[in-house]
Amino acid sequence: MVDVYEYRYTKLGVFGALPTHKIFLNSKIRNQAKFVFSDNTFIYGVVSDWFLVNSDFDTRKSTWLEENKPFLATEKRLLKEYRVLHPEFKTEEIL
Repeated sequence: MVDVYEYRYTKLGVFGALPTHKIFLNSKIRNQAKFVFSDNTFIYGVVSDWFLVNSDFDTRKSTWLEENKPFLATEKRLLKEYRVLHPEFKTEEIL
């Protein structure tokens, strides 16, 4: 059975946190999420009830390809820098 994930929010990266990522919620298990980064790799995570109640104000695009080019280029650069500083940070490729 394939899990279906629905776009919910783009979480902008801040110093000391994960780089900017798009959050997709599992359609069956509402707090289970997939965090998709600017290079279209991802990790699985869990989001809080607070997040579910307070994430309806997103104005970003639901896929990285829809984002404007300068924003995407900046986020890819920041993701590379984050990986250099955190070599234990591993993501999976979207098939």
